[in-house]
Amino acid sequence: MATRVFIQDDSNQVKQQDSLDGVTLADTKLLVVDMQDPGPDEVAAVGKYFGLHPVALSEYEKKASTPNLQEFPDHLFMTWDFLHDNPKTERFEVSTLIIFLGANYLVTMHAKQLSELDEVLDKLASNPALYRGNPGPILYAMIDNAVDEYFPIVENLTNKIDKFMENLLIEQKQGDLKVILNLKHRNMSVRRLAASHRDVVMKLSRRDTPFIPDDLVVYLLDVYDHLTRISSDVDNNSDLISSALDIHLNEVSNRMNVTMKRLTAVATIFMPLTFIVGLYGMNFRVPEYRWFYGYLYVWILMIVVSVVMIIIAKKSDWF
Repeated sequence: MATRVFIQDDSNQVKQQDSLDGVTLADTKLLVVDMQDPGPDEVAAVGKYFGLHPVALSEYEKKASTPNLQEFPDHLFMTWDFLHDNPKTERFEVSTLIIFLGANYLVTMHAKQLSELDEVLDKLASNPALYRGNPGPILYAMIDNAVDEYFPIVENLTNKIDKFMENLLIEQKQGDLKVILNLKHRNMSVRRLAASHRDVVMKLSRRDTPFIPDDLVVYLLDVYDHLTRISSDVDNNSDLISSALDIHLNEVSNRMNVTMKRLTAVATIFMPLTFIVGLYGMNFRVPEYRWFYGYLYVWILMIVVSVVMIIIAKKSDWF
């Protein structure tokens, strides 16, 4: 477990330490506690120190939950998911952040290291005046960083979808169904997460939300607008994926039809040859049975019939 404690006093100086030992909440202007992979005892201790609701504390143990915001008498409880794209596995990795926001404190819990969170806390240590000694702007900075990560992810998805469409329509290459289905799955994941985050930000931006300064609402609404734009881009991607999938399936169907057409043509060409072979293969004598050139005659007949059938097939566009 790694714990970072940031203590800001009335002189706006920030001190960092590894525990809450010797820290009194009432004597601090701002207290920020970041806990990476805490154990049950550490979670219980922090909950007792700040008076956090046990129902909210239990959410960390679940490890996976939908982003949401819940109000308690003396603090806000919030869960937020950070989305990261893993280029090696071509899958999205979701890291959940548990947040408790009070009048003069902010507590975060997460299982893995989050670069977006580290960036905010590093600024708190280097430039204390940036967040005005209030936990609300720190919370805003965290979710703003998280939302900014959406844009390259969605843009990358769009580029891959466009490339798939280009291969189908322009370069006439055969599409890979696994690729388009993987893009569809990833796009749906972004859509679900963006919709949940948008609901959370909307609740945060209400004027009556406790512990959120009124002048911060306009910045939260800007984050909401970003999520709305992301949702629009994701919806457009969804339409492109549906079109690409339809084109792919139609192309597969067309290739199947061409193959069946060619097989039917081949079978049609061999039908008269089969008849001739069957006729002269009957188990009784035919007029040509004792003819010296009978065998050659049958071969010539079959070759002529084959050539005629091929000419007919070419003119009838059977191939």
